[in-house]
Amino acid sequence: MFEQHTLLAEREVHPANEVEALDGILQPLSVAPVAPANAGFQLPARVWQIMLSCYGIFFFAIFLATGGSTAARFAIVISVLYTAIYFGVARLGARQAGREQTSPLDCGEKLPTWTGPMDRKAVFAQVLVVPATVSLFGIGILIIVLAVGPGA
Repeated sequence: MFEQHTLLAEREVHPANEVEALDGILQPLSVAPVAPANAGFQLPARVWQIMLSCYGIFFFAIFLATGGSTAARFAIVISVLYTAIYFGVARLGARQAGREQTSPLDCGEKLPTWTGPMDRKAVFAQVLVVPATVSLFGIGILIIVLAVGPGA
């Protein structure tokens, strides 16, 4: 079943041909690799600051709205930690690729996207609509709790 098979060359092998073939295979490995450009997200730093601020407002409003409930505040702290891990791991991963290119929006240009170029207002609106809505949701809950009372 496990007989040893040997392959015999049907023609004579010339060392020059083998070296040439090996040289052709190894040629790309001898060239120094060129680091690819890191386009990154191409979003201005201000977008990230506003986004994190929106989540901070949400957590702060919910923290105030809980009215001192230890269990609720513990859950909020866990949620804050999950959010920090989510953004922190993404930031670490993005930094592995090196420094990002400057955002076209910071240069006064439009941001090229799959659906076409977008100006600064459109990019900010699309990226920040969910974080802004989440922060408004937290503020709304705080207003309701203050208006009705924590125990009602």
